[in-house]
Amino acid sequence: MKELKIRKAQKRDLRTIQNIAKNTIDRCYRSFLGDEGVDWFIYSGESNKELETNLDNCDVLLINNSIVAFTIYFKNLIHLMMVDVNFHRIGIGSKLLAHSENQLLRQGKSIIRLETFEGNHQAINFYKKNGWCIINKKKDEKYGFVRVYFEKSLI
Repeated sequence: MKELKIRKAQKRDLRTIQNIAKNTIDRCYRSFLGDEGVDWFIYSGESNKELETNLDNCDVLLINNSIVAFTIYFKNLIHLMMVDVNFHRIGIGSKLLAHSENQLLRQGKSIIRLETFEGNHQAINFYKKNGWCIINKKKDEKYGFVRVYFEKSLI
């Protein structure tokens, strides 16, 4: 039986979290961000810097004491959530999303938000399946992709 645990991220977790993000972006984002966009984000250091900046707002999900997913949330926003590609489609994402929602509810948030990319059909379907509603789509003029904005009421 697999032991599942969610806890606050610690400084020592940063490299593992960065590797999960790098591998997920590399294997899952190319179809909608393109090779150039993915390579820039990974190899420019921006992905690593984003995770380091938000480590205090990060929780990790462990299976048998190994980190396999993480979530970053603050204010009324689930800023980022990634699951190791080797653990997709087994319910970990839903558990981690529910955890993030509950943490924001405990902080007094009644309406929460998140966003993804229009071409990320797997994420869009996942959020819809978990009770989230699309509230807006907007093209990012600087980078050329479309962001899809979601909202969920917790009350």
